Amino acid sequence: MSGLRASLVLPIGAGLMLGLLGASPALAEPLTLALPGPLPPVRVLTLLVGLHLVGLCFGLGGATMLDFWILRWMRWGGLPPEIARIFLFVSKVCTVGIVLLWLSGLGFLAVYAAESPEKLQNPKLWAKITVVVVLTLNGLIIHSAVLPGILRDVGRPMLDGISGARTGIFLVSGAVSGVSWYTAFVLGLMRELNNVVAYGTLIGLWLTGVAAGSVGAYTLWLHLREWSALRRGGAAPAASRPARIPASQFVRVGAARA
Repeated sequence: MSGLRASLVLPIGAGLMLGLLGASPALAEPLTLALPGPLPPVRVLTLLVGLHLVGLCFGLGGATMLDFWILRWMRWGGLPPEIARIFLFVSKVCTVGIVLLWLSGLGFLAVYAAESPEKLQNPKLWAKITVVVVLTLNGLIIHSAVLPGILRDVGRPMLDGISGARTGIFLVSGAVSGVSWYTAFVLGLMRELNNVVAYGTLIGLWLTGVAAGSVGAYTLWLHLREWSALRRGGAAPAASRPARIPASQFVRVGAARA
């Protein structure tokens, strides 16, 4: 829970930091950190990029693994009990990833304000911040309202016995998580979008992806639930059929008389 509280407090700190640094003049030289000789000084921005990549690996990698486990759960209709502990552990890894992203992201804002204030006018930067804020709030919803009920019994079919409202929250929050993690990844990767695409366009594309992901998740869940039910239902008649007598147990009539 401490990680979740930290991930909620960090976005609030972003606005305060921008307010404090917004009026600062640009530095003549980039911020660097001295290393013991003979190593050259390293830029603070380089360290922040490394921290950001580590957070991305934790968050994006963990979220992707959770999505694959959920797909297997949908298909199999149940998972071994120890998978519940894996779910909780990987979700904590995702939380650590979000915290690292916020720490490094706030560092980026501070460095931009000190070295290149014009970068703060980049629409792509604010689109990414918006996506990560929603991703953080969505993570809080998943941990508080979704996982406790879903992981109560992983041996049963997924969402079996769960109310319609919680089912909708689970599917939509899963779509928001998957689409938002990869949207943040693409926005951070593609420098070609810098100061070229408007903020509204980027957010519109992201919301379209979330809507498509939600519809796709619901459709896939219905399909796999029906497929799993048919598979479980088809196994019972086969078991109730009379067992076939092996050919070795047949006795010829003539041989029996002899």
